[in-house]
Amino acid sequence: MAEVWKARDLRLDRTVVAKFLRIAERGAPAARRFKREARILAGIDDRRVVRVHDVDEAEIDGERYLYIITQYVEGDTLRTVLPAGEALSVARALHLATELCEALTPVHDSGLVHRDVKPGNVMVRHARCGGVARAGSTDLGGEEQLVLLDFGIARAYTAAGGLGGAGRITGTAQLMGTPGYMAPERFLLEPEGPAADVYSVGCVLFEMLTGSRPYVGDDYGELARSHCHGRVPSARAVRSELPAALEELLLLLLAKRAGDRPADAREVARALRELRAAPPRTRRPPPDPVGRLEARLDAVLAAEHTPAERARLLTEIADTARETLPADHVGGWYLMLRLARALRAASAPAAAAERLAPVAARAREVYGPSHRLTLACAVNLARYLGEAGHPMTAAGHLAETRTAVADTLPPTDPWLSEVRFDLAHWLETAGETGRAGLEYRALYEDYCRTYGPDAPETSRLYELIDRATSEE
Repeated sequence: MAEVWKARDLRLDRTVVAKFLRIAERGAPAARRFKREARILAGIDDRRVVRVHDVDEAEIDGERYLYIITQYVEGDTLRTVLPAGEALSVARALHLATELCEALTPVHDSGLVHRDVKPGNVMVRHARCGGVARAGSTDLGGEEQLVLLDFGIARAYTAAGGLGGAGRITGTAQLMGTPGYMAPERFLLEPEGPAADVYSVGCVLFEMLTGSRPYVGDDYGELARSHCHGRVPSARAVRSELPAALEELLLLLLAKRAGDRPADAREVARALRELRAAPPRTRRPPPDPVGRLEARLDAVLAAEHTPAERARLLTEIADTARETLPADHVGGWYLMLRLARALRAASAPAAAAERLAPVAARAREVYGPSHRLTLACAVNLARYLGEAGHPMTAAGHLAETRTAVADTLPPTDPWLSEVRFDLAHWLETAGETGRAGLEYRALYEDYCRTYGPDAPETSRLYELIDRATSEE
């Protein structure tokens, strides 16, 4: 991992940033990424992209290092300007989002995808207020400028939208980035282009407007499922005064399919400038019962509560949802899925299973066993049952699900793979180590046949199995 230092250029008498990477060998993937980052930065001349001054090698205390010297940007990261749970004024959020898109425009014009757009990789300089503008603030942020940092995992892309093999900066076996801001195609190992950065901009803009990311989760898998298959949340459910046109833009930026999003940062910047120029509208949106319940849920999750108090508040929301929403309201089902996850996080897996069980059964009746919502409910219900002390019940539930979808889904489908992996895990937890080993082995062999033994998907599965079995 690289080390970053604030330093002084004694020759030119200026403050700079020095980024050092210790190298064991010259051709190592990390060393190639490091050098290519310097070449990328050197090829982009824009005030919103950090400038590179020098790149070289040095020996320090007998160790070989690569180093990049870049511009020092006075200011704070957007992460510092935007503490968790806080929202910016609409005007300030739109200004900063426009700056971010204008920083990404020369990157996309150069045939590159940044791939790690997030508040921590954006510097805000010359900020007038220096802190957070509350939701009702009129601060326009007119003097604030953004500078885009950290091109360490950027990639070139082809005209067709896929990643150029020669232009790769990260290794093929690594999925690098920040899951809270990553586009669905990145999780799914699909071709990615500027639309992947557009999705990340949508996540950042959503957070600036609401105080929270569009999707939160306890682990990588939960975040991946939410970004790839979860319902796109409504920012207006949290802040009803947001313009309808802004909500529509957010829905486009956060679309699951890359082709449904704006093509690149230039197109998003144009849309943001039009929004900033539009006169404000005062008409309130129609009541949204799911949105109100989601806003209550977000408020409970953002506040400080004991596990018991949080579980009580979540149960109240679940009761309200059951009483006020139609039985087959799909938005209500996704809300109940979120509530169950939150109950589990509040150390109440039994309550989570109790709430999710009827939703899982009804989703299967309406959509069939192989629908993504049905599978999400099945996997999570089994998890809560197992954590509540019923591993064999969890395993039986997953075995039934696997049998029901065996003829409709390929054996390495991501959701079916999770069903099979969790089935083996709960069998092992219940003491059925022989059956668990057979399940793990069958899943691994299917991955070898489908992807090859050295493919990143197979390697990651092997690591997960090794970790799971070694923890027993």
